[in-house]
Amino acid sequence: MNIFAPLVRRPVGTSLLAIGLMLGGLWAYLLLGVAAFPSIEFPGVAVFAQMPGASAQTMASTVVAPLERHLGRIPGVRMMASSASEGGAQIQVIFNMDRGADKAARDVQAAINAAAPDLPTGLPSPPGYFKFDTSQIPVLLVSLTSASLPPDRLYDLTDTLLKPAVAQIPGVAQVQVGGGTPHAVRIVLNTSALVGMGVTANDVANALRAANVTSPQGTLVNGATRMMVSANDALHTVQDFAALVVASRHGVPVRLADVATIGGGQEDKYAAAWFNGQRAVVMQINKRPEANAVATVQAVRARLPELRALLPADATITPIFDFTPTTLSALHEVEVALAMGIVMVALVMLVFLRRLRPTVIAMFSVPLSLAGAFVAMWMLGFTLNIFSLIALVLCVGFVVDDAIVVIENIVRHMEQGMPPLQAALTGVREIGFTVLSITLSLIAVFGPMVFGNNMFTMLMREFSVTLIATIVISALVSLTLTPALCGAWLAHEPAGTRTPGRLERLAERFDGGMLRSYERALDWAMRHRRIMRWQPLILLALTIGLAVVVVMTAGGGLMPKEDTGLLQASITADANVSPQLLAQRTQEVAAKIKADPAVRDVSAFLGGNNGGGAVGNQSSLFVDLKPPGDRPGDRHVSSQAVVDRLDKYFRNVPDLDVSLSVNQFIGGGGGSGGGKGQYAFQLDSVDGVPLQQPTLKLAQVMRGMKQFRNVSTSFDSIGKQQMLQVDRDAAARLHVSLAQVDTALANAFGQTPVSTIYSDINQYRVVITAGSAESLSPATLLNTYVRNTQGRMIPLSALAQIRPHIAPVSISHFDQLESATINYNLAKGVSQAEGLKLVEQAMFAAQLPPGVQKKYSGDNKNLVDAMNNALIMLLAVILVMYVVLGILYESLIHPLTILSTLPAAGMGAFLAMLVTQTQLTLMSVIAVLMLIGIVKKNAILMVDFALVAERDRGMSPPAAIREAALVRFRPITMTTLVAMGAALPLAVGFGYGSELRQPLGIAILGGLLVSQLLTLLSTPAIYLWQHDHRERKAARRRLRAEIKRQRLVQQQMPALPR
Repeated sequence: MNIFAPLVRRPVGTSLLAIGLMLGGLWAYLLLGVAAFPSIEFPGVAVFAQMPGASAQTMASTVVAPLERHLGRIPGVRMMASSASEGGAQIQVIFNMDRGADKAARDVQAAINAAAPDLPTGLPSPPGYFKFDTSQIPVLLVSLTSASLPPDRLYDLTDTLLKPAVAQIPGVAQVQVGGGTPHAVRIVLNTSALVGMGVTANDVANALRAANVTSPQGTLVNGATRMMVSANDALHTVQDFAALVVASRHGVPVRLADVATIGGGQEDKYAAAWFNGQRAVVMQINKRPEANAVATVQAVRARLPELRALLPADATITPIFDFTPTTLSALHEVEVALAMGIVMVALVMLVFLRRLRPTVIAMFSVPLSLAGAFVAMWMLGFTLNIFSLIALVLCVGFVVDDAIVVIENIVRHMEQGMPPLQAALTGVREIGFTVLSITLSLIAVFGPMVFGNNMFTMLMREFSVTLIATIVISALVSLTLTPALCGAWLAHEPAGTRTPGRLERLAERFDGGMLRSYERALDWAMRHRRIMRWQPLILLALTIGLAVVVVMTAGGGLMPKEDTGLLQASITADANVSPQLLAQRTQEVAAKIKADPAVRDVSAFLGGNNGGGAVGNQSSLFVDLKPPGDRPGDRHVSSQAVVDRLDKYFRNVPDLDVSLSVNQFIGGGGGSGGGKGQYAFQLDSVDGVPLQQPTLKLAQVMRGMKQFRNVSTSFDSIGKQQMLQVDRDAAARLHVSLAQVDTALANAFGQTPVSTIYSDINQYRVVITAGSAESLSPATLLNTYVRNTQGRMIPLSALAQIRPHIAPVSISHFDQLESATINYNLAKGVSQAEGLKLVEQAMFAAQLPPGVQKKYSGDNKNLVDAMNNALIMLLAVILVMYVVLGILYESLIHPLTILSTLPAAGMGAFLAMLVTQTQLTLMSVIAVLMLIGIVKKNAILMVDFALVAERDRGMSPPAAIREAALVRFRPITMTTLVAMGAALPLAVGFGYGSELRQPLGIAILGGLLVSQLLTLLSTPAIYLWQHDHRERKAARRRLRAEIKRQRLVQQQMPALPR
């Protein structure tokens, strides 16, 4: 019984259902979001805390350690890495993939609340946190510059007016303002005047806290009227603060203006950013995970002119570091590849079918399958991204296959004289099980990728589901609409009624010639089938060997490196560099980069990735390159070539370490080392061995190897400190506590916020610091006075001495243990996988102590995880496919016959990668999985036909498989050429993002070519193994029976007379 017969007999109804699917697909396509990559919500939370003036050691022991202790108690924490530096700290908590990001964030907030009693009182605000995923890559940076506004006012306008307006735009998740700090009233204490007036820095801080308050004062009620009570308890302007009385000496008031200079400025006067050499404030805009990146950026850009009207006339708003042109160009190129694939598919079918109507009918399956995929993607909340579009490009080869197999079978019956409708019904009944087998085995290939909670499966989920949806829709279309249209539209043509044209005759001769050549090769292979059966094992060995050779010669990595046109640079100076000198040198580096002919814009920021702490000794740059092209104003070289060119110059700059890299959509995270090199690993001490010497020794070995560039460690920046050694006995005699000493130093030298000014729409800090903070003289510290418990002024020189001291600028922890981070970049031509091997070699050469262990982080950890998961995935796919085929064919042997085609595809893929020197990456693994799906289809077509011929027509296995091979040769060749046609535009590689798509196309082309040449000959030989085995067993039984009979005859014969 044919369950699809009702739909085949009703072509109008079936066609209307197809039109409905097309309209639904078109509507879903218009609603789909657009993004560079699938929206993957890695369950990760970053916790940050700030404490102005605190050293890295203070941050690590008083802030990071208590937070880590409470965060470490959360169930499901996979990894925790922290970095503490001057004034700030950040902790990255990575959870197991089965944890939801929202649930993880709630647990983190609970842990922060639980840690609050253990944290120091000097924190100006409680620790904060943010979730991170791929949508945390900013879709746009917006630079604001003004010649007339001071930096604090420009920051204030941006933070107060522009940030809320942009945050309300649909699709925007988060807006962060960088390149400065909010406006503050800055009070610079005059140390000499303080001493002369008998006032300490603590007295001034306490006076400010007491004089500037905003609190409720109550109400007055007399029975008939109620009135609020208010007081002038708040200070607002510089003049208000200047007139403030901070002390009284002999009846004479001491005003703040007498002992300090009061002015306006930034809360942190050293924080700064520049855009093309001009002081700037930068907004970083992140989109929501489900939002359309392109639509979000367009909405932001459309709103900017309106927001520009809120700023002074000379203010300029410039969108920079925009990822969407790259995304749009890459998506456009993939769409072009899709169109080219469809054209190539149509040409292949025209050559083999030699009729327009069957070709058009087969081509209907392409838009319908794509429409079904769009509906499925919209329902599941997927986006149009590089992965899902590549899946659709490769689907063109899959979806037409089912239609080709069905149409070819129907046309064959019509050529034998059957009427079109009867041919359609018979053809579908014969081929239905084959199409079902192909579809289920394809789902078996891509199904395992849908499950799992690792990075590999999370990244592949949209790709796999898109493929599965398209395959299922194409199978339904090929078993319903295709035969319905064949029965209604194809005309029965008796032999001799139609004269073929010249092109048709040429195609027929080509088709016939290929078939005759194959027939001769097939007969030879079947005669020598014992030799042909060794082919899969030999090819499997070659596949493994070629894979090793590809990794050794071309290298390997997580993802192919893209030319995004966006660069990132990290500058590290001497540990004790002053903020002023760092600002000057950063601007010089930015100017040098801006002078490069390929560079369009340069944005520079002081400070590293330290959770909003002090400027320290790092700065970072974001570089926009010109668009690639051949016109005069375009960029004529790749992004990596620009990096190499600039790196050659900065390598010779003695006082700075400048690390440049091309920004990548996936990857580019160095771990917890401050984002210096692109790749990173950690060293941990399991038995308390100090890490400084082993780390520096390993870094020295790595710097001596030409394959590494920009090698840096967390111990490189060892800063000199002024250590105040307090004599506790002297302090006790003078009635001075250590808390008073700490508070006096913080108030004088820490840019400490001591009070808050409340305005109508914002809050501003009052910051005090000492004018002598600009001096490095020991007298600066020793001449600071504190008031003892008896009210007397005591200089610190009476109870303390200055000792020189050194300490690291940053302190790293990994899983709550102190760790060292080594960051590095790789030289040109060295792959990420080679880098891992070279790290092992360097560790062996450095002869590290036994207790020191290595752990990969960032890109390196992702690569190691992906390699392990890809191998498990490959084995899972083969196992699931064997089970599915075994169930379908009710056999343990026939699935092995079908799976024997896989080594040829693998060998062809790796051979093509070796010839083209293509790296082994995640895209290559995807290509191999795609090949498993395509190649086993050839064997299914042959095996299925042969089994039907044996069962229904009583043919012998050799005759059945020979006929199957010859009859199925044309559809197999067509499906292979169609798949190659779909992959060819990817392999050629053009436009943005071609680096990502090219490995996929190359591997698929190579695998299909080799498998087409070899498996068509080996599959019949392997299919006959069971038959030959039975024949050999029968022959042995016959031989044993004959020997037994001969012996019996001999025993029965009378003995000859002697």
